[in-house]
Amino acid sequence: MRLKLITLFLFSLLLNGCEEKKGNADFIVSENVVLGNVALMNNEFESAKFFYQKAIADNPNDYLALNNLGELFGLIGIYDSALYFFNESLKVDSLNARTYNNRAELYEIVHQKKKSLADFNKAIYLDSLFAVAYLNRGELYLELLKFDSAMKDYNKAIEIDSLNPIFYNNRGDLKDIKGDKLGAIEDFNRAISLDSTYGFAYVNRAFSKKLIHDFDAALSDYNKAIEIDSLNPIFYFDRAEIRMEMGDFNGACEDWMKARALGFDIAQYHHLINSYCDSI
Repeated sequence: MRLKLITLFLFSLLLNGCEEKKGNADFIVSENVVLGNVALMNNEFESAKFFYQKAIADNPNDYLALNNLGELFGLIGIYDSALYFFNESLKVDSLNARTYNNRAELYEIVHQKKKSLADFNKAIYLDSLFAVAYLNRGELYLELLKFDSAMKDYNKAIEIDSLNPIFYNNRGDLKDIKGDKLGAIEDFNRAISLDSTYGFAYVNRAFSKKLIHDFDAALSDYNKAIEIDSLNPIFYFDRAEIRMEMGDFNGACEDWMKARALGFDIAQYHHLINSYCDSI
């Protein structure tokens, strides 16, 4: 499952476990759903599934249990089951914006982009202040190379929630793609100011700094990202490139080997790597 979906999954899971849907004030979140959410956030998948299924057995119309079970299956990559439970949840509650958002993300993953866009549109129609749905639709527009539409959605997400670092990070990515390197760095700065442990924001800022030839600052950001998450192979792989460009070939080789040891597949880069490293 993509990083974005995992991050926003946990975000929406907290919402689904802690608040009732607008217009359905009589619905009470069951204890089993709450226990399932706690288990899932601890990566205890079988326990989470047990609690959600128990909630559904107690109440077949528990749309939160159905939705969250769909999110569980999506998280572990069983997409047919995820789609089934999202559909079942929407049969019970056809006005739940978050389930449309979740199903839209699933459709995006399985490359059904028209269905994905339709569901994001539906989620936003039902809840015009659903910031995460704007962000997710912006990501879809980005995949479709509709950059102006993506920017509008990112701006709207930030307008609704100006304190979410993910929103600034993703808008920074788009600005970088559009060639606005300084604007991208400003957004990454904002993301980091809101969350100083946001490793990917440091890596993204490093990439933008590298493109404006601020190599020392870029290296510092890569170092910080690795300090935050020393087990992320992408961080080492990306730092290897800046070390190579700065002439530190031994350091680059060390990072490539570290990335490989942590599970990153470097096979497709072996021609480049072999030209700088004697044995890797």
